[in-house]
Amino acid sequence: MSFSDEQQLLVDLRAGDANAFHSIYEIYAPRLTSKLIQLLRSEELAEDVLQDIFTKIWEIRKTIDPGQNFAAFLYKMAANRSKNVFRRNVYDELMRNEMGQDTGYNPIEDAMNELEAKKMLDAALDKLTPRQREVYTLHKLEGLSYQEISERLKISSSAINHHIQEAGKKLRMALKDYHFDILILLLSVLLKK
Repeated sequence: MSFSDEQQLLVDLRAGDANAFHSIYEIYAPRLTSKLIQLLRSEELAEDVLQDIFTKIWEIRKTIDPGQNFAAFLYKMAANRSKNVFRRNVYDELMRNEMGQDTGYNPIEDAMNELEAKKMLDAALDKLTPRQREVYTLHKLEGLSYQEISERLKISSSAINHHIQEAGKKLRMALKDYHFDILILLLSVLLKK
């Protein structure tokens, strides 16, 4: 497909054309599925992430820039979502190992623990300077790259790195006395942001 044909499909997609969306799906889904299987090593997870990506594409269709490289945008979404799935799976595995397979599910206790962990994380983040908190949140919690943060905040990569390093030191100090179980809950809060 030529660049101009793709641009027209994206213009139509922005206007809410379901046929354009279907065409884009048919063009990109097979290649994206292959990439997701390569990243996740699971066809089932790849299909779930693919569905999430195209659901998100439909939701944000009005913000898509037809002049930008759409394939690169899709692959970046795939990489970010794969990273989130991987993190979630690591967290699930840690929880299973830490708490044992036979532990019953208690949603009220889980919600209270998560709320407590979020309060601890927020208190630790409050010890950072406003810029450290902003940079740390954008990179570690929202998953933005140094380049994206640099463009958004108009600061250099070295400044970003400095803020993240200093924030990491302060957070480690603020959270050093908490028990391993609480740190696991903090991890769950981080992954859900």
